Amino acid sequence: MASSTPINDASQDVSDSINESLTAPFFPKEVVGRINRIRNLSTICDVRLFPSSIKFLIWNELCERFSFYGMKAILALFLLEHLGLTENQSTEVVHLFIVACYATPLIGAFMSDGFLGKYKTILYLSLVYSVGNWVMCLAAVIRPHEAFVISLCGTLLALVLVALGTGGIKPCIAAFGGDQIEECTSNGHVKDKLRGSFFSLYYFTINAGSLTSTLCTPILRSSLSYSVAFAVPAFLMMCAIIIFFLGRRAYVHKPPEKNVFVTVIKVIVDAIKLRNVESREDLNLAPLDVSRKSPCKSGSWLDVAKLRHNAEDVEDVKSLIQVLIILLPAPLFWSLFDQKASKWVFQSRDMDNGVRFLGDINILPDQMQVLNPFLILVMIPFFDQILYPCFQKRGFPLMPITRMLIGMLLCSLSFLISGLLQLAIESRAVEKNGFASTSSFMFLSPKFLSGLTGTKTKKIHILWQIPQYIVITLGEILFSITGISFAYSQAPASMKSVIQSIWLLTEAAGNLFTVITVAIIGDRLSKANEFFIFSGMCTCAMLLMMWIGSTFIYRHELTSDTAETREEADAMVFSDLG
Repeated sequence: MASSTPINDASQDVSDSINESLTAPFFPKEVVGRINRIRNLSTICDVRLFPSSIKFLIWNELCERFSFYGMKAILALFLLEHLGLTENQSTEVVHLFIVACYATPLIGAFMSDGFLGKYKTILYLSLVYSVGNWVMCLAAVIRPHEAFVISLCGTLLALVLVALGTGGIKPCIAAFGGDQIEECTSNGHVKDKLRGSFFSLYYFTINAGSLTSTLCTPILRSSLSYSVAFAVPAFLMMCAIIIFFLGRRAYVHKPPEKNVFVTVIKVIVDAIKLRNVESREDLNLAPLDVSRKSPCKSGSWLDVAKLRHNAEDVEDVKSLIQVLIILLPAPLFWSLFDQKASKWVFQSRDMDNGVRFLGDINILPDQMQVLNPFLILVMIPFFDQILYPCFQKRGFPLMPITRMLIGMLLCSLSFLISGLLQLAIESRAVEKNGFASTSSFMFLSPKFLSGLTGTKTKKIHILWQIPQYIVITLGEILFSITGISFAYSQAPASMKSVIQSIWLLTEAAGNLFTVITVAIIGDRLSKANEFFIFSGMCTCAMLLMMWIGSTFIYRHELTSDTAETREEADAMVFSDLG
């Protein structure tokens, strides 16, 4: 195809000719026509222009996310009802599992960047993942009263394998998809558009898998058995592996590169070793010029590492640490947020789950979690298209740290609400005055309340959990999505993979904090007081972040409006949410 359309061609209008003439210098001749056709097309139309490898990755991600969220949705009740663990023990196991899921990305990133490459890392760890799913299914078949130790050990082994698999592929799959766009499309408007379309579709796939699995697996658990409920995610994980393998000939494979994790560790270790060095003679090294001696006398303790490392690497590590300091309070947010898969599920077990005005359907306790991905899909467009632009136009832009602070405050508020709700559950109040005095939910009328709970029941209705889910989802959008974009944009270019893994580690640290706190508290406090304590700790963490962030100076990349920066940050967000 020619690089420009002849003017005398009656089938081409003037605007197409202008667009083609503008894009032709940046792209090969064979893609110019496609460029002109997609400039104003929607995301759905852009799908047709993806490299052939993308469809394998999207279907793989859909099946994998269904597998993970389907198993996670029923895990807490499986530990409680099938294995017979206590609520505190079940909570500890669930959160230790989440710790492993968000700590193992370091292993995946290390394998991918330094040894195997993304494709082999994803394939090998997916096989480990699948084995873990089937081990969990077999553990659910065994009756605990007949072989408790075997069932428990099988469950724990399965959780370790699944955590290694899902955590290991987490930092690789989104980046592998980005590689397909980068290598198969020429630079310019088309690449930016397709990259954005891919991550939008990727994000939709994550939430579609989460929604469907969180709805379906509790039904399978309730109507059939735990073994069947675990078998369906296991089968879908096998489908994910097969789909991924079928696309092997279509993928673009980038060889492993320098492992930046090693560089970061070496810079920090050498800075510690050389912290007392006053002169070059104290080192058993070749002489350096004056420009490399000066860092020893500068203000940063890391500058002394320039005696052994490239100055640019040391400066990048310094910038990375500045971002990490801001993220120090982040684990407290995750400590609260991930309890919706444990403590909030246990709370819903003590509530009335019948919904009369919807045909007397029963909402299962572990199905309430579906509100989170549903609300995310609904609320993100509102935030991005309405709320943030509204503040921007009025001269009050919500800066990233400000958004994160509000997100932590909302997370704390959601646990305050859940604590008040727990007081209502414990007091088993039904009438207006009794319920209002304990829960402070004044916006629902007594008539509507009686329609939910009935006048004879002593249980609070499960739909009273909706406010806390709404509030914590608002907090997630403000904290999580903003936080990962902030960390990515503020980190040096060479440290993007490091900051992704460290961001995931904050969630692992938060869940470890939950495990330790629950173990310390034990049965000493009521459930309501436990919610209040977590709420108070999150508020303290928010105040700490406010103090730390008061002197933070944003890098230029945050305010630049280049498509490349925006899309790279989007990639980090979607990979984290997955």
